[in-house]
Amino acid sequence: MANGIKYQSHEILNKVLNTAETGLQVDIVAGAEYAEDSGHSSTDTGNFVLGVRNDTLAALGGTDGDYVPFQMNASGALFVEVASASGDDSIYVDDADWTNSSSKHTLVGGLYQSTPQSITDGDTGPLQVNANGNLIVDLSATDNAVLDAMVVDLAALETLQTSTNTKLDTLETTLTAIETDQAALEVLSIAANVDHAANEALLITIDEDTNAIKGHVDGIETLITSTNSKIDTLDAVQDNALTKLGEIETTNNANQVLLGTIDSDTDATKTATEASQSALEKMLYGNALVITAVDGGSTQALGATYESLYIGVGGDVVVTMVGTGNFTFKNLASGQLLPIRFTHVINTNTTATYMIALKA
Repeated sequence: MANGIKYQSHEILNKVLNTAETGLQVDIVAGAEYAEDSGHSSTDTGNFVLGVRNDTLAALGGTDGDYVPFQMNASGALFVEVASASGDDSIYVDDADWTNSSSKHTLVGGLYQSTPQSITDGDTGPLQVNANGNLIVDLSATDNAVLDAMVVDLAALETLQTSTNTKLDTLETTLTAIETDQAALEVLSIAANVDHAANEALLITIDEDTNAIKGHVDGIETLITSTNSKIDTLDAVQDNALTKLGEIETTNNANQVLLGTIDSDTDATKTATEASQSALEKMLYGNALVITAVDGGSTQALGATYESLYIGVGGDVVVTMVGTGNFTFKNLASGQLLPIRFTHVINTNTTATYMIALKA
């Protein structure tokens, strides 16, 4: 409360000036300053710190070292910049390379609950993982059906590939046996040619001896003796040649039997190859027909027997099977290929759409 003393204006100003009369005397409210590492209490007071609203963040200082105010957006939130050289090195520029044993990243975890909690529209929630730490991904029944169908198709392809590889191995074994038999025939032919050449050389020798007999009358007895000896040798050679010819004939007969076996094996290989080719061709389709029959429309006659049905959007399909009448295929998956032989698609109870009939 004022003490009632009246001062002149110049006297009041003297009361607030400092001793040197160069500035106003200002008292700092006690309790607004704190020592380093002092403890906090519920009755502490402090000075209010303000910031500048700046919707488009920009520099407010002139040069490095100037004092500048804090900057805030329209909601009063303080702008904060994360330093590029942060202590944990977990911030990377676009397309930055990863270095083993030195690069770091912030761990993103998931929540495991034996009974997962539910959240409502607009709520945030953690990623859910199972007991092994694997991320839980919720697939629709249609997606699971498509994946199951793909597994079945892949298994069928693996079986077909195994069967084809087995038949190719059999064909390769047969061709190897044919090549072995051909090599044996070539060896026999060479042996026969060698024996024939020896016979020709012996006949040449006989001719030369005969010419010598004609030219030397005085030595006719000696020549006759020599001739008889060589005739005996010739007889032995001829007997040997006949034996060889018999062996060659036996070999030729065996070769004929072997060639018959080779022809039989070749025919069997050809038959197996043609059967494999026919089976493969049945799985390749060159003709397609768009199916328009759906529930509420009209039954579609295909005009021929088709061998497979592609399902665009899953559902039920009613078809006329070859020789057995109408059948309903329930819950077909989108993208499924149904390997059946059929002539009609019945509109009643058919709910699948975007279907295509296929045949070779």
